[in-house]
Amino acid sequence: MSYPSWEFRKMSRGEINIDPIEGEFFSTEALGSLSDALIREAIQNSLDAAISGEQVKVIISFPSSDQRVSPHKTEIYLRGLRGHLMAKKSGLLEGVNLTDPIDYVLIEDFGTHGLEGNIREDEDKEGDGKKNDFFYFWRNIGRAVEGTTARGRWGLGKTVFQAASRINSFFGLTIRIGDPRKLLMGQSVLKIHWCDGTRYAPYGYYGTFEGDFALPIENKEFAEQFCKDFSLLRNAESGLSVIVPFPEKEITPEAIVRAVINQYSFPILTGDLVVTLASGRSQQALDAQSIFSFVSLTNWLDKGPVTRRLELARWCIDIPVENYERLNEPQTDQYSNWGHPLKGTCQEKKVVRK
Repeated sequence: MSYPSWEFRKMSRGEINIDPIEGEFFSTEALGSLSDALIREAIQNSLDAAISGEQVKVIISFPSSDQRVSPHKTEIYLRGLRGHLMAKKSGLLEGVNLTDPIDYVLIEDFGTHGLEGNIREDEDKEGDGKKNDFFYFWRNIGRAVEGTTARGRWGLGKTVFQAASRINSFFGLTIRIGDPRKLLMGQSVLKIHWCDGTRYAPYGYYGTFEGDFALPIENKEFAEQFCKDFSLLRNAESGLSVIVPFPEKEITPEAIVRAVINQYSFPILTGDLVVTLASGRSQQALDAQSIFSFVSLTNWLDKGPVTRRLELARWCIDIPVENYERLNEPQTDQYSNWGHPLKGTCQEKKVVRK
C-alpha cells in the first residue's frame, strides 16, 4: 500500500507574502487558557452538528505512554511534514523531537452528522442556502457562512486545533450519515518558509492530491490502521474525530475537565450533552447525574462556587415552562447610543434626591 503524505503549495514569484495571524487569537495571553479555547470550539461545533432528537456524546482521550503512536510508525503520519517543520522561519516556537512516540489529544463526538457536503467543493456556493461543513472545516478560515447563527461556524474558531499542537498540525476523521466511508485528512499551519530551496505557502494538507488540491484519504485499510494506531473509538458511527498531535503542555486532563464544567454544565444538566474524559485506561463521564458528585470529590479551592453555579443552573432548568416570564422582543431597528439617550428612556430622567 502506498502511503499518503503531507504537501504544501509552492508559492509563485510575486505572490504577496502574508503569514497567518489567526493563531494569535488563541494565545494564552489573549484567552487565559488554551484548554478553554479547545473545549469551547470542539464541543460547540458538536452541539451544532447534533442529530435531531439524539444526545451528543463527546469523548476526550489522553493516551497512556503505551498507547502513543510508536516511533517506527511516526514516519507514516509525518511523511512529507518533517522538512517543513524543521525549516527556518516555519513559525514553530518550541522544538519537538519528531523521533519520539506521538503523544496526542483525541476529541470524538457521537450523535452528530459528521462533516457533510461535497468533498470536492473548492469555494462556498453563494445563494444555495446549504452549508458544506466539509468545506468550511478544511478549506475556510475566518469566513463564516452568511446568515448562520449557530454557536460555531467552522470559521476562525477551528484554528484552535492547530494552535493546540506544538507542531501546529492536526488530523480529522469523519463519517457522515448515509456515507460509510471514513474520510481522513490533516492540516498544518506554519508561516511562509523555505524548504530545500523552494518557498512554500503556510497551509499544508495530509491526504491525497489532484495537483495541489487536497482530498481526504478514503482507503479503508489505511483508515482502519489510523484508527487503531490513535486508539479511536469510532467504528461506523457518524461524527468527527479530531487528533491533536504533540499537544501543548498546558493541555492536561484536569484543565480540560474544568473547562468542560465551566463552559458546558448547562447542556450537560439538561441531558443534551455527555462528556467523557479518558486518561489512559481510566474514564470519567460527566452527565446530569454524575457532575455534582464529581465536583464534590475534587480538591478544587473553588468547588463551593462551582457547585453553587451548578445548583443555579439546575434550578433554572427545573422551573416549569408556565412559570417563565416572557419579555417582548427588542426592536431590531433601534440601537443604543452611549452619547445620545433615546427619548422616553430612563437615561433622560433626572433623579432628584431629597
